[in-house]
Amino acid sequence: MLEAEDLPPFQRAVSHESQRGQRVFATLIALRLSLLLLAAVAGVGAWKFDDLTTLGPAIAVGAFAATSFVEVFLLTNRPNERWYVGRALSESIKSLTWRFTTAADPFPRSRDDADCVEEFTGRLLGLTRDMAAAGLAAPAVSGQQITEGMRTLRAASLEDRRATYLSGRLEAQRAWYAERSLSNRALATRWSVGMLVLEIAGLTLAVLRVAGLMEVDLFGVAAAAVAAGAAWTQTRQHSAVATAYALASQELAAMGSLATRITSETQLSQFVSDTETAISREHTMWRARRR
Repeated sequence: MLEAEDLPPFQRAVSHESQRGQRVFATLIALRLSLLLLAAVAGVGAWKFDDLTTLGPAIAVGAFAATSFVEVFLLTNRPNERWYVGRALSESIKSLTWRFTTAADPFPRSRDDADCVEEFTGRLLGLTRDMAAAGLAAPAVSGQQITEGMRTLRAASLEDRRATYLSGRLEAQRAWYAERSLSNRALATRWSVGMLVLEIAGLTLAVLRVAGLMEVDLFGVAAAAVAAGAAWTQTRQHSAVATAYALASQELAAMGSLATRITSETQLSQFVSDTETAISREHTMWRARRR
């Protein structure tokens, strides 16, 4: 089995950077939307409550100023780009690694092993151009990019390489897609229900205000909350991601059923190439949806 620690250190480094970029981006987006909502609440207080006549505008101004700082940081630091490029690089390195360890094209057993090692290393170096273009500064790592686990699997029999690829790559990736599809679908449903509740609350507040049953106009606050929720769901794209991951999971499941036909190096190479192309297509589309 090829474990996570058996992958090239470069892959682990860019994966770590991608996850960090995702956390920073999500945190800053949530902070920006929260500050805008705070400004809306403070505005209502400034107009309607005597004791907040001075404090309300100050809070609103401070919230808008902080929002501007967050926006500038997002534009200059680009944590979202580190997230996207880091994940794309991580998946590209994984794909390259599995091709190498299973002796699939372009690293077949028929080629000299030294040539395959040189080809693999050259392709890894080529990926660093994408990293530099996105300003991705992966942490320094030590160790050989071709690990002992990779060499061991590459030297294994056809049957062992086939079985390891099925369980360690295809099935693991299929299960990951399936689990993420379910979790994103659940989150999409929760946010849809939450947005509906906010919209009903806003409508109720507006009716109460028009009927003169409320002195404070909270409709603007409800509208700001709905807008913030819509912006957040647009950023996370739970529904689109759930659908894409479900399709990818089904595609990999269908491909896995063909693995029993593999009886030669050529067939294994073609199977690995087809599978990696399918996986690559998903994360390429994933990156495109977030631009």
